[in-house]
Amino acid sequence: MTADLVTPHPLARGCSWTGRASRRGREPLLEHTPGPDSPIGCLWASLVDVLGAIDGPSSALLATADGDAVAVHGLAQGDVARVARQSRAAFAARAPGGPDPEQAVDTVELTLGLRHTVIASVPAPEHGRHLLTVTAQGVSVQVLEAWTRRLADDIHLALSATA
Repeated sequence: MTADLVTPHPLARGCSWTGRASRRGREPLLEHTPGPDSPIGCLWASLVDVLGAIDGPSSALLATADGDAVAVHGLAQGDVARVARQSRAAFAARAPGGPDPEQAVDTVELTLGLRHTVIASVPAPEHGRHLLTVTAQGVSVQVLEAWTRRLADDIHLALSATA
């Protein structure tokens, strides 16, 4: 007796993840990158490269404190505002204290199953505060936190240099 071959699930480890189903059906994922003249354009491109090398779904959003998207990777258009809103809420719910909000990057880590999210609050002189939200599956939360914190520090330095 023989059995038919079963095709692997597209989200299975080792397969590339080219999209996902959303509540509204299959939506194309956004790739909104700051231009080459932007102080953070090359930093964002390096994050996209790192996330592309991970075996599993990933996304990233850099938004102003008001929720306006500055850069997007791997999110559907309808999810950008929701992720920005949830990031603000998660960051606001953290315990008080920590580093000086005007000078240092602060992070919050969230885990749901195998998926990890790190939200970094990035001081941005003359631009207010930005929130960098990076979500990935297939990487440890410690590694994701280190990558996100480093990128947030670099974005802070780049924005400070242009101020």
